[in-house]
Amino acid sequence: MIKVTLLGTNGWFDTPIGSTTCTLVQTDNFVVILDSGYGIYKIKEIVDFDKPVYLFITHLHLDHVIGLHVLDYFEFKQPLRIIAPLESTEALKALLKPPYTTDYTAHPYEVEIISAEDLAQHQFPFEVEALPLEHVVPDTGYRLTIDEKVIAFVLDTSYCENAVKLARGADLLITESGFLPEKTGKLFGHMNPVQAATLAKEAGAKQTLLIHFGGNAYSTIHRRSTAVATGREICPSMVMGLDGMEVIL
Repeated sequence: MIKVTLLGTNGWFDTPIGSTTCTLVQTDNFVVILDSGYGIYKIKEIVDFDKPVYLFITHLHLDHVIGLHVLDYFEFKQPLRIIAPLESTEALKALLKPPYTTDYTAHPYEVEIISAEDLAQHQFPFEVEALPLEHVVPDTGYRLTIDEKVIAFVLDTSYCENAVKLARGADLLITESGFLPEKTGKLFGHMNPVQAATLAKEAGAKQTLLIHFGGNAYSTIHRRSTAVATGREICPSMVMGLDGMEVIL
């Protein structure tokens, strides 16, 4: 069984609706965390820290990495493996040291930082593919194949060819709606619900979860719901992500 739990569904900043972006994937043998917005603090009560944990970061904007500041709040029993975004390994290592936070090399557990460029050189208990996406900073999308199920994590990007490649035939596509339906902005590297739905349809994704709702644009659940309804006209299976939501694959 694969259980996917949304721990943070906001982009930009936390609000009463949700924490910044973090998605948890739990299996019988290992744990995957996708992005480290402040929602990551919630793993304290729900993760089995005896299992190996793999943390994938899409990019280094603060709403995706601010939760790294609380890594020493957890008690990992095995080395924590953090996958750095493409073109971003040295910047991530710098962020994980003073003066920004506790030195990751001084945690009571081992932390291994793996470059997304070097995934093929490391052994994972699942298949993983990383491709660059279109954002204002280097941004990486991931495609995980776990027990023959495909999870595509495609955030903070405009509609692009690599987004479609990563999402092709996915059992679960987790993607973003940084913009309201009436706004577009390829320059900023975000999608609105209609563009996200078009991506899901073009890729033939079986299920689509929409997260990373812009904290300012989506200040209420009603705004989220109304916007997602526009996407469902194209992709009827699209679901509005909410903190605490679970999906079983």
